[in-house]
Formats: sequence, structure tokens, C-alpha cells
Amino acid sequence: MSSNRKLLDSLDNLRNAVDNLESALAIPRDRELVMEGTIQRFETVVELVWKTLRRGLKYEGIHPATPRETMKKGFSAGWLSNEIVWQELLDNRNTSSHEYLDESFLDEYYDDIKRFFTPIKELLEFLEGRYK
Repeated sequence: MSSNRKLLDSLDNLRNAVDNLESALAIPRDRELVMEGTIQRFETVVELVWKTLRRGLKYEGIHPATPRETMKKGFSAGWLSNEIVWQELLDNRNTSSHEYLDESFLDEYYDDIKRFFTPIKELLEFLEGRYK
């Protein structure tokens, strides 16, 4: 499969995941299952964000290896702004595996997801405009 086809498939997968996350965020978070499902969707989005970004960078001849390096190269390429938000996104994603059952963490993490949603959607739209 060509690298362009893989990139387009990644963009389609990311679009679907972002749309699913947006739907989850529209549901009132008054139940634990809603919060946990939203967090799970967010974690999927984060994985797809960095992998799709990496594929786009590779298509341009830039070859990052790790999620953090991918974000740094995204800043260098001018594709990302507000570095602090993207670093927090990765940090929060890494923390969620360790504190997932802590109820106060769930509330705070859910609020962070809402804050991260706009930059994620902006990146998706940038990549779609560039490659579709």
C-alpha cells in the first residue's frame, strides 16, 4: 500500500474517531459510564492523532519515531500551535493509564478532554485540507 493511501486511511480513521468523540462529549456526563466511554474514545483519538501526524510528516520526508518527537516535528513544520496544549495532551494520556480508577481524576480528565478537543479538530481539518 502506498504511503499516500496509508495517510488517507489514517485521516479517515481519525475523522471517524473525532466524530465519535464529539458525539460522546455532547452527552451529559451525569453517569460514570458516559465519562468512561468518553475517556476511552479520547484515548483512541490521541493514538490516531500522533500516528496520523507522523504519517503526514513522513509523507513530507520527516521521520519522527515517538509520539513526543512527532509533536515536536509538527511544531517545527508549523502544523501545530500552542505547544503546551499538545505536551499536556500526551502527558495526560500517559497519566490516565495509572490513575484511571480515581474518581476525582475522571472529572478533571473529562474537563481536559473538552479543552483538547478544539486543537485536535483543528489539526484534523488542517491535515484533511492538505492531503484530501
